[in-house]
Amino acid sequence: MADSKQSPTERIVEVLEHWQDAENRTVAQTTAIIAKSENPLVKLVMDIIRHDSIMHHRVQQFIIDSLTVKAISLTPEELGEIWEMVEQHIAMERETIGYGEELTKLCKLFVQSHLLGYLLTDENKHEKLLTQLEDFKRKLYPYA
Repeated sequence: MADSKQSPTERIVEVLEHWQDAENRTVAQTTAIIAKSENPLVKLVMDIIRHDSIMHHRVQQFIIDSLTVKAISLTPEELGEIWEMVEQHIAMERETIGYGEELTKLCKLFVQSHLLGYLLTDENKHEKLLTQLEDFKRKLYPYA
């Protein structure tokens, strides 16, 4: 429960730290399941979740650090130096989304279909992250 004397930033950091604890428990639990299971599908699913939880922890720490250590900064020059590569990567992600969409329509096998759905969701997530960089660029270059 939130302390009424906490600032919103303090509460955000507190909740993120609890969330990080949950992610650490997830990593430990999925690692244990991977070690105990012989099933390749179970191992794959647990490994996916494990890797996602590790990344979640990193993102949460980035947010905490941005609130407590150093604010996030992004300059037009920093984006400009890499923007052509970012645009190329956006095109690559969109290509993989096309593959995923085609295969999810074609594949009628239960497990494979669900795994393809997972891949398509992740590719869409990547495209969204890159599109968010485009939004940052527009804010930095309002006339771009």
